[in-house]
Amino acid sequence: MKRLPLALLSVLYASVASAQTPIIRAHLEPATGIIVGQPVHLVVEVLVPNYFTGSPDFPEFEIENAIVVLPQERAQNTNAKMNGTTYAGIAETYSLYPQQPGDFQIPPAQLTVPYASNPPATTVVHLSLPTLTFHADLPVEARGLDYFLPTTQLTMQQKWSAPLKNIRVGDTLERIITVTATKMQAMLIPPLPMDVPDGIRVYPGQPAVQDQKTSTGEFVFGRRTQSAQYFIQKQGDYTLPAVELKWWNLATKQMAAATLPPIHFVAGASPEFTTEVPPELDAAVVMQPKPASPWARYKYRLELALLSIFSFLFLYWLGRRYLPRIASHIRIKREQRRHSESRYFSHLIRACHRNDAVESYVWLLRWLARWKPNALLEDFLAEAQNIHLSIEIKDLGRAVFSTAGGKNQWTGSQLATLLKTIRKTKANKTWKAQYLLRLNP
Repeated sequence: MKRLPLALLSVLYASVASAQTPIIRAHLEPATGIIVGQPVHLVVEVLVPNYFTGSPDFPEFEIENAIVVLPQERAQNTNAKMNGTTYAGIAETYSLYPQQPGDFQIPPAQLTVPYASNPPATTVVHLSLPTLTFHADLPVEARGLDYFLPTTQLTMQQKWSAPLKNIRVGDTLERIITVTATKMQAMLIPPLPMDVPDGIRVYPGQPAVQDQKTSTGEFVFGRRTQSAQYFIQKQGDYTLPAVELKWWNLATKQMAAATLPPIHFVAGASPEFTTEVPPELDAAVVMQPKPASPWARYKYRLELALLSIFSFLFLYWLGRRYLPRIASHIRIKREQRRHSESRYFSHLIRACHRNDAVESYVWLLRWLARWKPNALLEDFLAEAQNIHLSIEIKDLGRAVFSTAGGKNQWTGSQLATLLKTIRKTKANKTWKAQYLLRLNP
């Protein structure tokens, strides 16, 4: 009779445990008060009872009129306790940059989540990304501008190729203006005016843009470098107008302006430079050229022009036909090396030697997905049949997901040694099998 209540309790516990399912949560930071160009962080967190048996497949998506920076390689491990059950969690953060005012919605997407539903039993579920919306607007003070620059700091600097002294007619001066905006894309910085008074001709150069990002894809700063050549045609007293760039200060919530003051200089006459037409030579001295036919005169130029046209068309055809393939091949090879099994294993070993339990657990799951596709963590341990490896991975899971606060006490040198040995043994077996196949066709 005493065993009956215990049996009922075990059945009740099993039914409750089976009802526990993975949870997906998402929120925006910030959720309100968003302005155009300001980064909005979408935090997506997946929670599972027990533990993960693989890395969740976070989706890629696009939003119209917004730039979406996808999560990078590093994920954040979390845990939570709900209704007496401890959940293991993995969170990723997307960065969204609205490019114009209006309403934006996170598009529907699904995540594939492998986890241990009732250890040692495992399963895979598909979770839908929650529907979230946000509104981006422009401050009232900036609605009349042709552009909008929201940033915490903006600087504008200039330099000249030579001092603005002793300038003569015929001289050429180069001016370089550099605009740097914190936490902003360089493509959002507008071109600067290069107005000049009569007597100076300006030749604008090709602007250069540069984006500096963090390892997680966040913009550190954007930089636009604009140059121009100033050719002095006439002598005189010149003043180049001031250059002003207005921007929205995110810290003070006010409009600000970066200004370069007017430039004044004097250009003197140059005896070596003249715009006058030289006098005609004495007719008695000039030798009269022999008459030549128009065909002989323009034959060389026509042949050169035709050769240039055919060469350009041939090079254009080669570029259109082969350059996309070459670029795609290089991009694919680069991605393959970046996500190769050996590269993931190197990340895993380095994380173990740093005694970083969270990082080691993440790279262990990613390496297993490359080393043995579609294999779970339990399959790997069963094939290895190494009690020491099972103990080390169990200690790693306890250090990552335990709420007792002992994550910093885990050491990964022993796990790194065991993983190297198993990987090397597997490689040797594969090589011997291939060698025997070649000897016995």
